[in-house]
Amino acid sequence: MKQGLQSIEPRELYELAWTCAPGAMFAFDANTGVMVNVNPAAEALSGYSRNELLGSNIATMHPEAEREWVSGEFLHSQEMPSRHVGYHLQQKDGRSLPVKISSSKSLVLDGRSVVIGVYSDVTELEEREHRLATKRWALSAYAGAAVALWQKHTAESFLEAICDAITREAVYLFAWAGLAEDGAGKPVRVAASAGSAVGYLNGLQISWSEDNPMGNGPTGVCIRTGQLQIIEDTETCPIYAPWRERAREYGIRSCISIPFTNNGSGRGALHVYATHPNAFESVAIQVFQHLAEQIGHGLHAIEQERQLYAEQERLARTELQLTQALSAMVAPIVTAMEMRDPYTAGHQMRVADIASAIGKEKGWSDAQLQGLRVAAMVHDIGKISISAELLTKPTRLTHSDWEIIHEHPGTGYRILKDIPFPWPIAEIVRQHHERLDGSGYPFGLKGDAILPEAKVLAVADVAEAMAAFRPYRSAIEVETVLQELQRQAGSLLDAEDVRVCVALFRANRFALPQMPPC
Repeated sequence: MKQGLQSIEPRELYELAWTCAPGAMFAFDANTGVMVNVNPAAEALSGYSRNELLGSNIATMHPEAEREWVSGEFLHSQEMPSRHVGYHLQQKDGRSLPVKISSSKSLVLDGRSVVIGVYSDVTELEEREHRLATKRWALSAYAGAAVALWQKHTAESFLEAICDAITREAVYLFAWAGLAEDGAGKPVRVAASAGSAVGYLNGLQISWSEDNPMGNGPTGVCIRTGQLQIIEDTETCPIYAPWRERAREYGIRSCISIPFTNNGSGRGALHVYATHPNAFESVAIQVFQHLAEQIGHGLHAIEQERQLYAEQERLARTELQLTQALSAMVAPIVTAMEMRDPYTAGHQMRVADIASAIGKEKGWSDAQLQGLRVAAMVHDIGKISISAELLTKPTRLTHSDWEIIHEHPGTGYRILKDIPFPWPIAEIVRQHHERLDGSGYPFGLKGDAILPEAKVLAVADVAEAMAAFRPYRSAIEVETVLQELQRQAGSLLDAEDVRVCVALFRANRFALPQMPPC
């Protein structure tokens, strides 16, 4: 050791560490909790002098609600050092500081079992954690709002999702959304709520009327003025007096009310509650204000969608009534046609049955199937311009006879084109004799230029026409009909429509009166 330097006794080192330590140290009797010594940092943190602290109980340094915990957790002799979180130090001026405590194992000093508790102020740490939690909550709330807006079944479910998103994290214990209503007393309807303190609203009469005593709280003022309202501390705020006891019951110490509008057509407010005073910082307030704007946009979108849906339903009912009326017109037309041509009586109805069966097997919608059936029921309406003598001619038709008959799809189109069917009935009728290879009539259309309904109708028409009796020939056997359909598949008739038609008959899933099952 160099000369001139004197060693420092360990006791002096301990005293120096005790005096200069930044942590607030409280030494207390492990059995009674009576303080036997404190360091200067403890005086500074608590606001009490050393003389004021000595002889008092360590439990009295905590808020009353924590004193029992203090006694149970670290007052008694400790075998191991330990850490304690979630506590508060009650300062001399009445303020309460969040602290983290590190307690030593019990030490025997001067015949007394002593524990040293080191108290660290974690106010700044909690504030940082609170800000971080607020940002996490903001992201969660916005995500919840986005999902709710996307789903947006009803205004209530949308608002419920918003409240749930706000209270999903532990930052806020309760949230609810109220909508202003007109009428006696101007009540505020609770549209949605979420959180651990939802019972706060049970039996609560809420108003936004200035003349109603219950309308002068944060909710009523917020809705009435359209201004954000903050209650920093429910224990001290005068306007919160009517609800103070209820707030104590549910652990509420502060709240915020943010106004929103349904695009100007309605007013409401979003309310959020916290367990500690002064809980709403500028960051949180900005988030709530933006969220309230999203609520307004979301409610407007939901209302617009509701009105659109109602209008669509009205139009659908009107269209159904028109369709039913137009479809009802078809039956007498068919009857009038068949009175002129007894040999083809029932032909159009049987074709409609076959075509509908094919379309259903292919998975067509009800609307498309209905259009196909109507077209099939009137597909030969153009024959009304052909003489009854030609239609019932008992001998084979001549070339000139066929030329006259080939005009009936065009005639049918001209008869039907001005009727406002919701389906292209006139065009289907005009195309039902077109063939895939262009050999059909009246235009010689090919492939995809032919409507799908016309392709199905062509298969059904050919099947029924071959199987039915005609004045100039007998009915053809069903199996022969099916083989002929397969021969024409892909060249004249649509291959898939033929396949479905043949399968229906061969599986005995469909049969006509004059066409017994295979």
